[in-house]
Amino acid sequence: MLDAQGSVRTVYGIAASVSLGGSEAGGVLSYGCSKTLCLWKTAAGIGSPTGTAAAPDGPAMFAFDGTGAFVWFPQSRTLARWQNDSLTNLDVDVEGEVLSIGMAAVGVQFAVRRRGAVWIVNRDGSIARGLARTVGPVMLTPGSEVYAERGEIVVGAARFPMDAVTAFFRMADNYLQVRAGGANYALRIEPGREALFQLPGVLP
Repeated sequence: MLDAQGSVRTVYGIAASVSLGGSEAGGVLSYGCSKTLCLWKTAAGIGSPTGTAAAPDGPAMFAFDGTGAFVWFPQSRTLARWQNDSLTNLDVDVEGEVLSIGMAAVGVQFAVRRRGAVWIVNRDGSIARGLARTVGPVMLTPGSEVYAERGEIVVGAARFPMDAVTAFFRMADNYLQVRAGGANYALRIEPGREALFQLPGVLP
């Protein structure tokens, strides 16, 4: 998880009974983890447990596949490929405010807000599908999406009451970190086993 002081920490335990490890990286703006890889963005660049690479300013969004990750930099509107602890810039044609990126059978996709509506678009800019017109933060997940809408978090057919959601981060393949109302929560997104519980806080 990413704590309020900007440190990445490992979460140990089971749902509703967890503890936090020590800080593994500080000054983190955003992060994402899959089963085999964790990446985080600092002012200096992209970091992983095995290496770092220079990167554009600001936060980043991550979409993981079996060999690496795609990384979107919102401030510079650039897409890159992370592999073997290095970044390679890629061509992309996406209009609008990018809310999230994720992997699908067709490759990397983007959740994009355009004129009050949210669309899932492919790397070439073609539209794959639409979402509800009024949504807050969005996180693309394999074959689906999680989003905040009118005081709820929507996870497929499951809904969890939650106000003031400001961000989602990918903690693991089946878990997202949710920031809402100054607190952090873990959201299990595995179909049929959805659950939401609060994560421990960290003293400054």
